[in-house]
Amino acid sequence: MANKLKITELDFESNKQQFIDYLKSQTQFKDYDFEGSNMSVLLDVLAYNTYQNNFYTNMALNEMFLDSAVLRNSIMSHAKELNYLPRSTKSAKAVVNVTITDQTVVGQTVTIPQYALFTTTYQGTNYEFVTDKAYVAQKVAPYTFVAENVEIFEGQMLASFEREGYFVDEDGLLKVILSNETADIDSIEVFVDAEATEDENVFVRKNDIFGVGPDDKVFYVEPYYDGRYQIYFGNNIFGVQPTEIQDVRVKYRICSGSAPNGASQFAISVSETSTATVETVEAAQGGAERETTESIRYFAPKSIQIQERAITASDYEILLKQKFPEIKSVAAYGGEKLTPPQYGKVAISVYLGQGQESLSTTQSNSYIAYLEDKTPLAVEPIFVQTEYMYADLHIDVSYNPKITSKSVGQLEEIIRTNINDFVLENLDDFNRTLRLSKLSSLIDSSDVSIVSNSINAVPFIDFSPDIGDEFNPTFKFDTELIRPYPFKTSNGFANYKPAFKTGCYTFNGVCVYLQDDGMGKVQMITDDVENPAIIKLDVGSVNYDTGEIKLINFKADAYTGNAIKVYATTKADDISSPTGRLFTVRDTEVVINLKESR
Repeated sequence: MANKLKITELDFESNKQQFIDYLKSQTQFKDYDFEGSNMSVLLDVLAYNTYQNNFYTNMALNEMFLDSAVLRNSIMSHAKELNYLPRSTKSAKAVVNVTITDQTVVGQTVTIPQYALFTTTYQGTNYEFVTDKAYVAQKVAPYTFVAENVEIFEGQMLASFEREGYFVDEDGLLKVILSNETADIDSIEVFVDAEATEDENVFVRKNDIFGVGPDDKVFYVEPYYDGRYQIYFGNNIFGVQPTEIQDVRVKYRICSGSAPNGASQFAISVSETSTATVETVEAAQGGAERETTESIRYFAPKSIQIQERAITASDYEILLKQKFPEIKSVAAYGGEKLTPPQYGKVAISVYLGQGQESLSTTQSNSYIAYLEDKTPLAVEPIFVQTEYMYADLHIDVSYNPKITSKSVGQLEEIIRTNINDFVLENLDDFNRTLRLSKLSSLIDSSDVSIVSNSINAVPFIDFSPDIGDEFNPTFKFDTELIRPYPFKTSNGFANYKPAFKTGCYTFNGVCVYLQDDGMGKVQMITDDVENPAIIKLDVGSVNYDTGEIKLINFKADAYTGNAIKVYATTKADDISSPTGRLFTVRDTEVVINLKESR
């Protein structure tokens, strides 16, 4: 029986060979020599045509699905079907105070107009920032006026009321295509039949149709082709629909994305009769490039799940990370888990990256304003300062010096680099777990000479109390601790292994530390290597099952460094981050001991 012909390859030579094999299976061509024959030329044409068809069909089918699509236009189209609006290029925002001196002003205020221009030079490049609304500077002294917390956004506004790309779709509806790929869609303003000096007939952007009637002046934004966006209206059903003869005009910022992030020196020219100085409250931040295709692929399916509403903890996390690209990690959890509990609230911790551990008031206000109409009426989102958990790593590495030319220092540098990469990839986030087996395998693979390694990992929390003040702090490790035998003075401290222990600090002129007594109470002990002594028996409690440590009337007169470390000995070898704490490992807490293998 002749072989069946199945051509599915995406390779020209493979296609041709399949044709040859098929023909050779036929009686007529069984002994035919295809090489150098006229038949070979015909097979080239046939194989090339088949290759082209196979390639086109494969690509076309791939582009039909969000998971396999490669072209950005295809991915944007799928996102549109899921009612997902990919993030545009985003302007960096700075907050400044402006002091104006003008001896010609007789009133009590000076107005900084909307779109007032600020300039800066950052890393050798000039940038322009503008206000998105007017600000009033109040008089603070004769001829001196101050406007505080002025928000300025990087980018250039298109010329006032510059016309955009109109077109009428097949249903006769007017739409507008934004001409620039670097437009910040959060800055779009739409005016219909309005004069350049008037604010009337302003249309407001909406992201959904809830509560929108046929007489509401609203517009919507959706993705278009080639990284651009288009504006459309409500067809007199979910908003007023402008007609083709009406004058529709658009304003928006064209921005530079993440490039100006960090700019902090600004200048403004107010008028010919005045001088102005600018004091930076918050340096420029939050600028971002347009959303990547992989990010769209990840977030678009999730948007259809949350429907622009924040109900579960993951809803808050998805909404914030999609809207604000400066957020690296976010954790949301019920307010009942706070100390003290705050019922009816959702606690949100945000991590902006290394060097930006604290969240500014302006940022938290922006996040809350964004979530305001997306949360249930009885639930209030609150942003809490991001807290951290760390781990001390003591690593013993055995290596064979006979099979490597690297020095001990070079081996340690390679291992340390791999550990830092491991932390960036697997930790440095909320709800993460340090898997010691994975880290151990990575260390073993660092160099062919490494024979084995052992890791001792101890989690700890940094505690930075105000000097001289009394506190009742609580530390939650959210895991079971190893409960030691009850401490007895007669047995001494040498072999006692507590479930919890602090670093040293000064109390009433004495250097002390805290640890548990094996029965759930916390003791204060003098930091004397040769003759330690208990000076207080009950200064707190330990829950060995939950890993919660509570201190009573804690006071420190002094301590070394920025914080007192609170260590815990967990029952599980792998270490997981507690609720609301970001887990990371700092290079300074990694100790590597290399020894030759015997």
